[in-house]
Parts: sequence; C-alpha cells; structure tokens
Amino acid sequence: MTLSAARRLARFVVDLELKDVPAPTVEKAGLLVLDTLGCCLAAARYDFGRAARATAERLGGPPESALVGSRVRVAAANAALANATLAHGLDFDDTREDAIVHTGSVAVTTSLAVGEATGASGRATRTSRDGLEILGVQAGRKARRAPFRDGWGAPASWRCRTRRAAVRLAVAHSRRSTAG
Repeated sequence: MTLSAARRLARFVVDLELKDVPAPTVEKAGLLVLDTLGCCLAAARYDFGRAARATAERLGGPPESALVGSRVRVAAANAALANATLAHGLDFDDTREDAIVHTGSVAVTTSLAVGEATGASGRATRTSRDGLEILGVQAGRKARRAPFRDGWGAPASWRCRTRRAAVRLAVAHSRRSTAG
C-alpha cells in the first residue's frame, strides 16, 4: 500500500533525529525560538494578547503548559493556541518567503507546549520543533503553487490544517524520548 503524502511527511518528522538535522539548521532554529518568544512577549501587553491568554485560562484543562508573559499554566492545546496567537499577532514573526508561511508561530509554540506537558527532553522538543519547521516549509511551498484558492491563503491553510498534526508529531517525539 502506498502511503499518502501527509503520512510520508508525518513519518519523516516522527523518525527525525536531532543528529540528522544539519548544525546550521539547528542553530537557526534556536534563533527562531528566541524570535518567536520575543514576539509573544511584545504582543502580551496588547488587548488581543490579554484576550488570548484569558481565553486559554477560561477553556480549562490541566495546568500543563505555560502561557508566555504570565505565571499561569493551562492545558497544552490552549497554551499552544494562545501562544501562537501572541507569536503572530503583531506580524513581526519569521516569514519564509519561499513558502509564504510563518512557521515559528506554529512549530515553536506547539513543540514547547507539548514538550512541557509531556515532560519531553529538550532534545526531543528541539527535534520536534525542527521537524515541524520542515513540515511547515514543505506545506507552504506546495500551497504556494496554488495560493489563495477559495479565500484561503497558504499561511492560513498551514496554521489551520497542521496544528493537529503538529501536536500529534510533538507527542510522538516526546513519548519516544521518555520511553527510551
């Protein structure tokens, strides 16, 4: 049976090891984390930032992951969503011109929230983040070939359609890191 493109990408990310990622990519990804967190902190003081954090708190769930710019912990999915809103809210976050996506607002916030919630090692969290970056760029490059169909641009499609996959991949990486 032939695997779908989505399953092949997912398998690539789940099987990815940090040692397989080129050192310059890992170094650049580390800067992306700092950039993303800086964007989150800058946005946290605006009305939309306070609203995103308040919504994450009201949604409830176990106190698994931190909200950037707050001492509050919320469910991982709520932290990923609120932190991603902060990361992209001022639109100063990273942009991949070749893929017309802002991968950091999804990859960084999701891998940090899920890594924290599952107790994943720093290595597993970094590997998950790098894999999600690669996945986001590939999805953006593919979507760029036919952008803005039916009012959905590649950036919106990437954020909406890959968040669930990103969480699953981050969980798979963290489980693998705690199992072995």
